[in-house]
Amino acid sequence: MKIAVAQIRPEVGAVEKNVDRHLKLIDLGVSCGADLIVFPELSLTGYEPSCADAHARYCDDFCFDRIQSFCNQCNLTTGVGFSLRTDALPRISNLLFGAHVPPSLYSKRFLHQDEVPFFECGEQCDSSIFVDPVVALAICYELSVPEHADAAFASGASAYVASAAKTARGVGEASRRLSGIARRHSAIVMLANCLGPMDGVECAGRSAVWGRNGQLLARLDDRAEGVIVVDYDTEQVVVETLAYEID
Repeated sequence: MKIAVAQIRPEVGAVEKNVDRHLKLIDLGVSCGADLIVFPELSLTGYEPSCADAHARYCDDFCFDRIQSFCNQCNLTTGVGFSLRTDALPRISNLLFGAHVPPSLYSKRFLHQDEVPFFECGEQCDSSIFVDPVVALAICYELSVPEHADAAFASGASAYVASAAKTARGVGEASRRLSGIARRHSAIVMLANCLGPMDGVECAGRSAVWGRNGQLLARLDDRAEGVIVVDYDTEQVVVETLAYEID
């Protein structure tokens, strides 16, 4: 079993263009043998809370069709971040696509105080996104809530993947927390972080993976889109990047 995180530079609101970037990174992950690929928080719509409602999508939106088709062809599971449209405020969500099965949904349960005016909390549910091994998902601020990780590992998780949109300072703090989670639970722990301008700040990339002893195994830089793929059993890591480009 090989688990991957993808580091992407989304453009706020440019969903179709962002789908193209997702497919390039999914293809890169597949070439490295990935069975599961997780993208950062709001990777399809971009992290801009004040515009979240305008960019929100339902789970059956046509923009997801190409991602589902790719997963069908490659027998792959991938989770992408988007703003879920509801009857009230949108939800920060991850839509998980598997091969030839309907997609499943996980919405962020614990919001940062700055997000409360623009989003509603997701329903209380199991954060597991993969069965064998059990992989649990955290969305950004949730990795800072001990209750979230504790519940995931109590439910049988043996890997924990955080999907985020964090600045350089935020990545530093998150890295310390994630290393501690890996060590405390003897688990594979990963971070998928965005690149580029978001909500008036710069997302810092530096997506990473930690081994079961809490040691950093690999990290991407703060410029390149790419993937980190880790073998769940051996902890061997492959890192690949796309050519750096900004339109």
